[in-house]
Amino acid sequence: MKTIMNNNFKKIIHFSRLIKISGRLREFNFRKNNNAGNYVFDADTADDRGNRLFFRLNKDENNEWEVTSSQVLPEWITAHQEQIITELEEGVLNN
Repeated sequence: MKTIMNNNFKKIIHFSRLIKISGRLREFNFRKNNNAGNYVFDADTADDRGNRLFFRLNKDENNEWEVTSSQVLPEWITAHQEQIITELEEGVLNN
């Protein structure tokens, strides 16, 4: 009896980007969430006290990026969403 093994591998995309926001260099970590959809990335960064901030970026049906989080995100993230999304897209192209 032959056993047929079906191996479907999805490439894990994970990268970090340094983004200068309000005169301060901040590290953002991005990881593609293959279980949540084609254009879904989980992201995290640290606040001024070193606490981790987690949020998700996903493309909606209009091909626009949307930022969601279960925690309240600080203004320096929400006010710079376009810059963060640009860095995400550049990171995807380079990885």
